[in-house]
Amino acid sequence: MKPPEISIVMPVYNAENYISAAIESTLGQSFCDFEFIIIDDGSTDHTVSIISSYSDPRIILLKNKHDFIASLNLGMNQAKGKFIARMDADDRMFPDRLKIQYNIIETHPEITVCASWMQPFNSSSIADISKLYAKYIDSPILKLLNTTIVYHPTTMMRREFLVRNQIQYEYYPYAEDYHFWFNIAKFGGIFYTEPQPLLYYRISKNQVSHVFRKEQQETSLKIKYEILDFLITQNKTDYPELLAIYQNLLKLKQKGLVSFEYLISFFSLLFEKIACREKM
Repeated sequence: MKPPEISIVMPVYNAENYISAAIESTLGQSFCDFEFIIIDDGSTDHTVSIISSYSDPRIILLKNKHDFIASLNLGMNQAKGKFIARMDADDRMFPDRLKIQYNIIETHPEITVCASWMQPFNSSSIADISKLYAKYIDSPILKLLNTTIVYHPTTMMRREFLVRNQIQYEYYPYAEDYHFWFNIAKFGGIFYTEPQPLLYYRISKNQVSHVFRKEQQETSLKIKYEILDFLITQNKTDYPELLAIYQNLLKLKQKGLVSFEYLISFFSLLFEKIACREKM
């Protein structure tokens, strides 16, 4: 049997209040050639019975103990499609999301990750469209030094690239996607954002970014240090002075004379100048 063009990967944990809307927005896509891999991450509510009530043969239900990153990788490894689309169980797709992203990534073989803007909403209102960049994202590693560059649940990825470079989600709690993009960028992945919302993104007080904000910030800080180390190592041949500057700034930081924000800002400007020089 010919594999589907797209594999949709959606981990789910105790989402009985939202899961039906997420599933129906996916099954109602105008692009139909997909498999829908849903990984139950050890739910203790009625989530599994709701999923099981759907008879669409494109749905593949996997079960795992409660371990979000392991569940996410389980779904990614199960995927057989040419492209992998991410989805979260409390969000909803725009009807043409898959068709639009498929047409972009299929006709532009250089693109590794195709994301989009998104439309935040809650039970009572719709917020302004969330926008992160538009079209091709230049110097993704440098931009990642400051923040993430794409919205995780809006992405469609080229599976062959991930398999060839052995890229999976790693144990970076509550910021695993941030490190995932860093790994893709390290291997030369090209990021593209379609400048229109293709996902309704649910805002709630139960979100990871709200409940585990402190842990997420700590993990993000760890990743930023990794990115800095990578950029300094990458440029050590042409600019061996960078390492000494970095080490001295870290010493000043330990003495309370330099903030981490200053350190990031300083090196961001420095690497931007290096990048501009290399383009000349």
